[in-house]
Amino acid sequence: MIHFDTNALIALPQWARRGQAVVKRVARGEAAAACALVWYEFLLGPLADGEADLAHAFLSGRIEPVGAEDAALAAKLFNAAGRRRTLKTDALIAALAIRAEADFVTINVTDFEPFIPHGLRLVPAEL
Repeated sequence: MIHFDTNALIALPQWARRGQAVVKRVARGEAAAACALVWYEFLLGPLADGEADLAHAFLSGRIEPVGAEDAALAAKLFNAAGRRRTLKTDALIAALAIRAEADFVTINVTDFEPFIPHGLRLVPAEL
């Protein structure tokens, strides 16, 4: 399973044209998903016509809801990572990827590095 960050969803069209490794993994049948918060951020756009539909299809519609278990884990991650205000949203996004035991693909590696010691399997990516 691969969970995608907002910036990774934005990069999908470029990555597909270049045959980026995580796109190939999904093309070979590995499941892909995004948490509802990531999906919300992605939909804020701006998006080209049809871009949201393509991303949704790429994820096979797997937009993971945020539940109580995720909120509890995110709070633990936030506290363990130093309680920096900028980590609030990222802690929740990381919590869903950790709970799903998924690799987490992001371009903003430094934003998510504080969660690696707590189980986040970070997959750095570039544009």
